[in-house]
Amino acid sequence: MAKDFYKTLGVAETASHDEIKKAYRRLAKKYHPDATGGDKSKEARFKEITEAYEVLGDEKKRTAYDEAKKNPFAGAYGAPPGGGNPFAGSAGIDVEELLRRMKAGQSSGGRVRVDPGAGSSGFGGFGDIFGDIFGGGGGGTATATRTRKGEDVVARLDIELPEAALGAEKHITVDGKSLKVKIPAGITDGKTIRLAGQGHPGGRGAPAGDLLIELHERPHPQFRRHAPGSADLDTDMSVPVDVAILGGKADVRTLEGTTLSLTIPPGTSSGKKLRIKGKGAHVAGSTARGDLYATVSVQVPDKLSEKAKQLLEEFAKSLRQKP
Repeated sequence: MAKDFYKTLGVAETASHDEIKKAYRRLAKKYHPDATGGDKSKEARFKEITEAYEVLGDEKKRTAYDEAKKNPFAGAYGAPPGGGNPFAGSAGIDVEELLRRMKAGQSSGGRVRVDPGAGSSGFGGFGDIFGDIFGGGGGGTATATRTRKGEDVVARLDIELPEAALGAEKHITVDGKSLKVKIPAGITDGKTIRLAGQGHPGGRGAPAGDLLIELHERPHPQFRRHAPGSADLDTDMSVPVDVAILGGKADVRTLEGTTLSLTIPPGTSSGKKLRIKGKGAHVAGSTARGDLYATVSVQVPDKLSEKAKQLLEEFAKSLRQKP
């Protein structure tokens, strides 16, 4: 196995899920394209850490990855040519679904899992073989199998939190076909979008199956869900120390990419949350929006002039004096 995802994220192999998530957030915030101004090397680094998190952030994929690391033959049998990541993205054939149907003696008229970037279905050219296995033998049974509705196809689409919160249009390529996908505002991680008739074609004029797109919301370097699936969001904002003490104005970024100027009350400490009503995610199926909570981080200057030091010393003395 050519890639060490633990080293990529800078965590130990015994790291907990929360430690892995925190490491990814820290690195994503540093290397996200929005923060690097188009630096190609940092963009490549962002892709590496995202690839690592796709595996280590998922319990099943992490378990499979750890087993592959222990297996000296994993490089020969577990990884694709060139040492790529066999765990990222979709998992190829939906094996659990296939085995379940084999045990139940059902037909193959169900789902086929694909990698949207691979340009082919997870089963490749085995559609007819699976039809035979699941009861597509001779006589009338074979005819019935060929004329039933085409298989549904399951694909994965990664989206950013602002895209899920506000809605967006994305493009996905499945079986060499490029499709436009409308992301409804307010959708949350793990939800599925169905594109009717975009799955595998049916036999002898039967309708095609559907394309089921599983949405996965990536951790964002700036915004976080207040709770899983919540329309309320959290963000961080920097406040100069003088504004925190005396009160004033400070800027915070919104989901739309704009800047809001917030009123900072005198005596504001780090960790205080300021509520910005109606600036969170959309509520699914509604025009309502959640709130955005900005957590204050008081910024202390690294260097001070002699005059500033004297003024601060006088200020500190005045604080110690009894009223």
